[in-house]
Amino acid sequence: MHQRLNSSRIKKSTELARSTGRDLWLSDDHGAYGMGRLVLRISPGGARRFYYRPLRAAGRSKAIPLGLYSRTKQVGHLTLTQARKQASNLAVSLDTRSAVGTAETVRQTWPSPATSQISTQPRPTTMAPSNHSLIQLCRSYARHLKDNNKASARAVELAFERFIAPTELADQPARQISPTAFTDLLRGIISASSGYSASKVRSYVHSAYAYALSARLNPSAPKSQLDYGIESNPIAGIDALAKYKIARTRYLRDDEFRAIWRGLQSTKKFTIPGRGLRLCILLGGQRAEQVVSVKTSQVDLEAGTILLLDGKGNRPIPRQHLLPLPPQALEEVRWLLSYAQSVKSPYLLPSKMPNTAVSAGSISKEVLCIRHKMEADDPHQEHFQFSDFRRTIETKLASLGVSKDYRAQLQSHGLSGVQNKHYDRHDYMREKRDVLILWEKYLSALTDDILSTAS
Repeated sequence: MHQRLNSSRIKKSTELARSTGRDLWLSDDHGAYGMGRLVLRISPGGARRFYYRPLRAAGRSKAIPLGLYSRTKQVGHLTLTQARKQASNLAVSLDTRSAVGTAETVRQTWPSPATSQISTQPRPTTMAPSNHSLIQLCRSYARHLKDNNKASARAVELAFERFIAPTELADQPARQISPTAFTDLLRGIISASSGYSASKVRSYVHSAYAYALSARLNPSAPKSQLDYGIESNPIAGIDALAKYKIARTRYLRDDEFRAIWRGLQSTKKFTIPGRGLRLCILLGGQRAEQVVSVKTSQVDLEAGTILLLDGKGNRPIPRQHLLPLPPQALEEVRWLLSYAQSVKSPYLLPSKMPNTAVSAGSISKEVLCIRHKMEADDPHQEHFQFSDFRRTIETKLASLGVSKDYRAQLQSHGLSGVQNKHYDRHDYMREKRDVLILWEKYLSALTDDILSTAS
């Protein structure tokens, strides 16, 4: 009886492979003779990779790797439909090239996904295995994020240096890392640091492997990404540690936020991270990663605007997030511009290192210092962190009557739908300015001991 591949069969077989500790090979039997077979290899670690197995000819037929399986479309993976199409194309191409040739001859004449151009010369039957290490793979991925102006680049780089570089796995070939060994590393991170850190490291390394695998089918990827010899993602089958990634719901009460803002206003000597925190608040709860990345050239004092680049998510090009500068924010930005020019820095929030900006982490540390001071006065003070400010500000704006759409435009979230991406060309500058002026009036009321938020 012929049995086709489907998601249910793949899921059950993945569980079986894990329980038995053995590789499983599933064939997509379609009942047709003379077309070869699409097969799926499932490893005990949960990695699932498609192969095309040509017709058996002289000698033993070898399977041709196609790519990793995913039930839904994602970069570096193939859905069942996509894999069947690739297998069908290979079957036709191989049949027209040689009706009798051996599978090895087929492999010599048919280009692999990593080949940038079709060669008329036979390829070597064996290639020297790559010894590029795990930490080299991780650092290469971090550079890729940095080159593409991703806000997460710095956090990813620091995580690799803190949790991967000091370990025994760091210098092992990336292609040889086993799911079991990496799981042991994550256990150590959970024990020494936190489950949240472990979940982040797992996610980052998974993405690094996925990027290296996708580079084989991406003509625009740098050649250096093709040298790892990776055939599968060893992180794919490891539990995602979702229980450590519970979304925060904490927001600051009115009395807490009032005390924090008063403290930020009354401080006579500001650090640059402290000014960065104040600017994030004045601009309606912007992400620290985007504010610290602002260059002086992205500020237009004459127009009264500041340009943030929102690279969050899978955007190949960061979204331009242009914001108006109401009076208090404009005053803050003027001071920062003057200071940046005095130290000859291209960044609005310069660090002590030449030509670099302060990190988003330094703003988080500023919040931590504020929290410690409040805890010294009140041992029962509930913990809070920088990300809670953004949630608090949106909640407060909603209570001030600002619509959900205008809040989304101000904080640059929820704007990835078809309507916003292709049809809505309005810049919402007038609406954002009105909201920020309303917000500044609320902040002024906090320091003036006036709780009224009229107009």
